[in-house]
Amino acid sequence: MIKTWRFLLLYAVLALAAAYVYARSEVAVPVNQPLDLFPQKVGAWQMTGQARFDERTLEVLRPADYLSRSYRNTDGEQVSLYIGYHDGGPDSGAIHSPRQCLPGSGWNRLDSRVAEVKIAGETVPYVQAIYQKDAEKQLFLYWFQLRDAIVTDEYRMKIEQVKNSIIANRRDSSFIRLSVMATDRVDKAIAVGEKFIHDFYPAITSALPR
Repeated sequence: MIKTWRFLLLYAVLALAAAYVYARSEVAVPVNQPLDLFPQKVGAWQMTGQARFDERTLEVLRPADYLSRSYRNTDGEQVSLYIGYHDGGPDSGAIHSPRQCLPGSGWNRLDSRVAEVKIAGETVPYVQAIYQKDAEKQLFLYWFQLRDAIVTDEYRMKIEQVKNSIIANRRDSSFIRLSVMATDRVDKAIAVGEKFIHDFYPAITSALPR
């Protein structure tokens, strides 16, 4: 019984500490550069389209800044890129997890795993997930960036947010997602996605605060 009360007391103290941290950490951290200025051409990749969200979508996502583009390389390979930046201010919403959003849009998850790619000596982890909607298969590759941390799950993201709130009075976070058509060959889609990450990772990290 005493152990139970100790646990409940500890839980209450931690909850109050988290509430205090979140209450005081509403400082908006600006993006390094507006995402509209993100490169339209990187290596063999050229932007082929850019989407702007309607007000209803923005009210749900509540990013401080975002980018939604399509790119094609000289081999004809296509990738869609989304970057959602949440500055941690009072008007900034929380990142929406693909685990909930994609099934809510009619996509069924077939497979999901954590993979990694090495870029200039740095190991970059990311989620590699296959979803299907009717006859269409899409490969989604995504990760979350919080200052210098690259994380692949929502629980670690929350831990990093609390840690950054305590250490640096910051709650900013970013969500980076790629999508590649994978109806024909999943292995080819993975190769295309990893090539894109390798080429664009420096530009992505330069745009986001660390």
